[in-house]
Amino acid sequence: VCVLHSSCSDTREKLLSEINAKEKVLFENKEGHINTTAARETIVLYRYFAEKFPNDTLAADYLFKAGDVSSGIGSFDNALEYFRIITDKYPNSSRAAYSLFLQGYLNENNKGDTTLARKFYEQFISKYPDHEMVQSVKFSLANMGKPADEIVKEFKEQNDSLPVK
Repeated sequence: VCVLHSSCSDTREKLLSEINAKEKVLFENKEGHINTTAARETIVLYRYFAEKFPNDTLAADYLFKAGDVSSGIGSFDNALEYFRIITDKYPNSSRAAYSLFLQGYLNENNKGDTTLARKFYEQFISKYPDHEMVQSVKFSLANMGKPADEIVKEFKEQNDSLPVK
């Protein structure tokens, strides 16, 4: 049992070391250009960690990072899958609420599927009524499908109608 445990511990530590090294490469460019090769390699390591150690406290965090990086390279279907895994398998994780929100956000803003986005946003409000992002989600629901310039115009009109102190 000790040998088996040591082997798993060594594998975990080796994998964490690989992830840290890939993250350094991924985030070393400060000009905003993402190294897509490093991004894909890092995503694979994140997913492998979560599959190999599903009960580890880092599993949901790495899946969230996989979703975030996938979104950053425009791989929205993959990002949605990682966020879905978190909401399904790690509903008590600190990442679950944000993962649910991001499923709505990505469907609305990157996939153009407002019906699905609405479903995720409504589910978010129902599951997390006291979450700090509830007002943002309600704003998204109220303004879904409106052009940005119309939202800005309405916002300015609301501000213009406020009494001046």
